[in-house]
Amino acid sequence: MENINRIEQTYRKLVAAGKPILKLYSGNPTEAGFRFPPQILEEVYFKYFQTQSYEPHPKGLLKARQAIQQYYKDGEVEVDAENIILTSGSSESFLYLFSLLAQPGDNILTPNPSYPLFNPIAEMVKVELRHYSLSEENNWEIDLSDLQNKTDAHTKAIILVSPNNPTGAVHSIEEISNVVAWANQNNIALICDEVFSEFYFGEGKYPRPAAIAKPQLCFTLNGISKMFALPSLKLSWIAVTGDAGKVASAVDLLETMADTFLTCHTPVQEVLPWLFFQAPAFLRSYREEVKRRRDLALNVLKNCLDISVIEPRGGFYLTGKIKKDLGLSEDEFVIGLMEAKGVFVHPGYFYDNEIGLHFVISFLTKEEKLLEGVKSLVSFIEEQ
Repeated sequence: MENINRIEQTYRKLVAAGKPILKLYSGNPTEAGFRFPPQILEEVYFKYFQTQSYEPHPKGLLKARQAIQQYYKDGEVEVDAENIILTSGSSESFLYLFSLLAQPGDNILTPNPSYPLFNPIAEMVKVELRHYSLSEENNWEIDLSDLQNKTDAHTKAIILVSPNNPTGAVHSIEEISNVVAWANQNNIALICDEVFSEFYFGEGKYPRPAAIAKPQLCFTLNGISKMFALPSLKLSWIAVTGDAGKVASAVDLLETMADTFLTCHTPVQEVLPWLFFQAPAFLRSYREEVKRRRDLALNVLKNCLDISVIEPRGGFYLTGKIKKDLGLSEDEFVIGLMEAKGVFVHPGYFYDNEIGLHFVISFLTKEEKLLEGVKSLVSFIEEQ
């Protein structure tokens, strides 16, 4: 266990000793009790297995790409089906894009805090990640001056994650416009991770960079894992928009990469149009329930004077800051909470947030366990 961090070592020891541990950070919708209507899946999959056809296309089946095209059109984004590439997950999407846009010695700007997925992918392709700050003092807004200071001649892409994991921040039209203007000025591509975009709790329409600004080259990422609570079906996509010449060149190279592996499961591509058609009622109730659970967690946390939390405007996660001086490191806090209360949260530094004492939880957790876990978290802090 020498190469395993102290937190994971503690978790394994406690589980081995028979102590129940509540993981309060899972973003898996199936674990949280959300299920896309099974009768719909049974019906559409049954039809595919009557034929079991296999005629793969590197970009993905046209009918699936056309369904995604319509999805974006409804969201006021014009993207041609020929400029959409299907992948088996967001990790694959990022691997393709890092490989496409950057060479060893180049860098990509990514928000801080953000999901740690990017680090191992960047290491695989030998690309440097530079973290630009999201300002906690300003509701996790993009620190534009920091982003600009991190940019140089080797910067090839800026990643926007909105709604952000783990803060729940949703970037405003002004923030997005400023970043797009800077990217265009410096010939830098934009990568927009929108996997939580259907879980926007603000007013009006969700602000999509591809809809409200004019990036010269923009890659918008999403999939059905979070949107339809179907992580097991492994279908995501990259929608490419911007200047025609830049888009054509990027799509051509992405198609070559995708053709090398053909990773996408054919049956889910076949049924994707039907999933979009059947989804609205499920998605509406799913979104409402996620928001309700968010509100339950916030109500408990905001009543604790020792915790500061900025209300998440989207997604499944929130980041809390402990204002009380506990005399503990983040490791010690997480381990102490686990040992004393049987609750496992993530420390802020897992997401490159290393200023102050922070924790990250998912409010996707089932209601009973969510309330149990958040109340235990608060009582542990108050007891210190």
